[in-house]
Amino acid sequence: MEIVFLGGEVPSHRNILIEAGVKNIGVNYWRLAKRGLPVTKDYLLEEKYPDDVRVFVDGGGTQAREAKLSALDLEDYAADYQDWVALNESNIFMASELDVIDPEFVDKQRELFWEEFGVDRFLPIWHKGYPELMKLAQKYPHVGILGRTIDQDVTLAARVRSLQSAHGTTFHGIACANPSNLRNVPVQTASSLAWVSPMMRGETVVWDGTKLVRYQAKMKDEARPRYKGVVEQAGLDFDKIMADDANEVTKLAIYSYLKLEEHLTRREQLKLADNSGGIDDPGYSETEGREVDNRPTQVRNNLTVRDSNEVVNLPVFSVSSKKIIEKDDFGNDVIKDVNVIGSNSNSLRQCNTCFVSGNCPAFKPDNSCSFNIPIEVKTKDQLKGLLNAVIEMQGQRVAFARFTEELNGGYPDPNTSKEIDRLFKVVAKMKELEENKEFVRMTVERQTSGGVMSALFGDKANTLRELPNGGLDEDQTTKIIQEGLDL
Repeated sequence: MEIVFLGGEVPSHRNILIEAGVKNIGVNYWRLAKRGLPVTKDYLLEEKYPDDVRVFVDGGGTQAREAKLSALDLEDYAADYQDWVALNESNIFMASELDVIDPEFVDKQRELFWEEFGVDRFLPIWHKGYPELMKLAQKYPHVGILGRTIDQDVTLAARVRSLQSAHGTTFHGIACANPSNLRNVPVQTASSLAWVSPMMRGETVVWDGTKLVRYQAKMKDEARPRYKGVVEQAGLDFDKIMADDANEVTKLAIYSYLKLEEHLTRREQLKLADNSGGIDDPGYSETEGREVDNRPTQVRNNLTVRDSNEVVNLPVFSVSSKKIIEKDDFGNDVIKDVNVIGSNSNSLRQCNTCFVSGNCPAFKPDNSCSFNIPIEVKTKDQLKGLLNAVIEMQGQRVAFARFTEELNGGYPDPNTSKEIDRLFKVVAKMKELEENKEFVRMTVERQTSGGVMSALFGDKANTLRELPNGGLDEDQTTKIIQEGLDL
């Protein structure tokens, strides 16, 4: 899989791409014409690009649709585009048609010009309708698919693989910058303008060793210090990156997309099965030595129900049996066996396709993973042990983040503060688990004449108002009053 870096119609973009060693550059004719073509001489690609750079030309159909050109203006624009393509034919690796809504106009242009231009370098563009996709795949060796179509159609990957296997058609993503789509849909090339986002919007695009990551402009101060090693490995100036130098940050994005391209190409070479032979060689951990039917899906429509002895539980969870006592419809105790779901420490990962295969010390081609993760949390002590391990790991991360902060001159790094906050949160959870509090909190309110005590204790509450031993008689009361007056 190869990435086509769009934006070659802008001289500054073209120069930075060539300087970075990019070999696949895209030119949008609409933007090129809007920038202004030379009046006194022809715009020749051979004067702009080295011989080892492949130029992919986009007709600018998306921009033409947005401009809502009249039929006459559209005809004129199509004629200008085709004349320019014919002029630079020897220097164009692949050119897309003028992609507009009118299917009659598109069919007419294909018949009048593009089939004469040569189907080996012509890229028709598919939008919707699987019969149309099959028709294009049967007629043309290359078919373009818009990135937004790939994002919306979850079944496209399987259909593309099927057509690719049946007709040998290659598919090309247009404006396709989503790395997950590039991993799932088997496109030969994917064009993208996302590499200019650092200079246009201040984003940070970087390859972290296993995947492409993008950070918004507001996160650049905390994101960029993490990748000092990557910047230095790319041969770029880290101080310029931190100073938000547009050219340097853009070069980092180009380097990262080239690394993504290299990673995807390497993944394509590491295949579990080869479709060309119908079956793969036995011996992989997933196949367990059995022959695998790896042909396209359309030849396996007549499915046969498997023998019950071949059906096993999905190996993501472990399943154990437990006896319980339940009441039947007549109130009698009945012993039943029930299944209890648990975790499975055995891994299904396979070395050939593992994303850490390049750095794993136990990598062994054509083998399953040699590591298990035997975590079991069924008791309070086991949960405390797991939290203790997480606290220790997080403490190590905080220490290393602080060490990195010191090596970078001691300037406070927001990432270190975030790791410290995470450590405190885990410690707080641990303290909550260790606390053993038992208390009852009661709030009582009563607004009737009977009072709260009467409401709580009934008739017995009246005894609380009475004096002991029946109270005082009249003589005793008179005596107490007289003693008070004498005082």
